[in-house]
Amino acid sequence: MGSLIGFGSLSIAICINIFLVFSNFFFKINIKNFHILVRCSSTLTLISFFSLMYMYIFSDFSNFNVFQNSHSDKPLIYKISGTWGNHEGSMLMWVSILSLYGLLFSFMKSNNLEFKKITLIVQSSIHVLFGLFIIFTSNPFLVNSVLVTEGLGLNPILQDPGLAIHPPVLYAGYVGYSIVFSLSIAGILIKNKTDEWLYVIKRWSLISWTFLTGGIALGSYWAYYELGWGGWWFWDPVENISLMPWV
Repeated sequence: MGSLIGFGSLSIAICINIFLVFSNFFFKINIKNFHILVRCSSTLTLISFFSLMYMYIFSDFSNFNVFQNSHSDKPLIYKISGTWGNHEGSMLMWVSILSLYGLLFSFMKSNNLEFKKITLIVQSSIHVLFGLFIIFTSNPFLVNSVLVTEGLGLNPILQDPGLAIHPPVLYAGYVGYSIVFSLSIAGILIKNKTDEWLYVIKRWSLISWTFLTGGIALGSYWAYYELGWGGWWFWDPVENISLMPWV
């Protein structure tokens, strides 16, 4: 049931975002209804993510992703972190944080409603791309074809308190720049003549940069004492690459 709810919620969210993207080209909807659809899409995406987390917490091994990355004897913190301790789950968390930023931005007051609308359309376009990638290549809601009573467990390297909170914080920084990208594209498309949009971008950039700083700090500490790399944490390519958008 959890797999069905998660897959169904994500699929409906993708359909809503496709509708939002094409609504700007073929038919017009008022800004109030537009915001309602954005918030519905974001809510459904978050439901999808938390349904996967629910299956991890209660060890629902009928889900193939849970079977591969969890075990009924794991402490609760590692059951929860197992949700994003794999490729499929981390991609779902990526698109969930993307949706959360869109949800928060939809509540932001703006004097230029067209600018705000175009920003959310670009954000919806990114959601569609990542959502379709998840559905067709990295689906975390596959169901086991046979009955299993126990999972394979989480990678021992990932069973660490630092890594339990490192990915969400880092992703909040990484994915936060999607709203900065959307704001930039919207500013170009409508040829904004005022400086208001620059102040908006600065605000969201600082939020994302702050999360990214925290994520890098947590990740570097984890890479240093868990992986070693000769004592040089920045030899870990995954942690090192996060410095590029930070700079």
